[in-house]
Amino acid sequence: MMKDINEVLRKKEVDLQQLQREVEALRVAARILSEDAEGGGAYARPATAAVSYAAPARPTPPAAAGATDAGYGASWDAAGKKFP
Repeated sequence: MMKDINEVLRKKEVDLQQLQREVEALRVAARILSEDAEGGGAYARPATAAVSYAAPARPTPPAAAGATDAGYGASWDAAGKKFP
């Protein structure tokens, strides 16, 4: 199925206008950030101490299972459906 050339062109024009707005917004942000970096203005990032993120603790396995405890999933096997 062929697309209407005018519809495709209109879509491309709308996409181009959106990109032009985004590029202009990025230029403004870059200008603000460069001025801020040079003068230490109001948008300066505050100095922070280095943060170290430790790996989360892993859960410890349960104590040795007794003879009556078949472990994880035992209740599923006992009460669940049995498949052939």
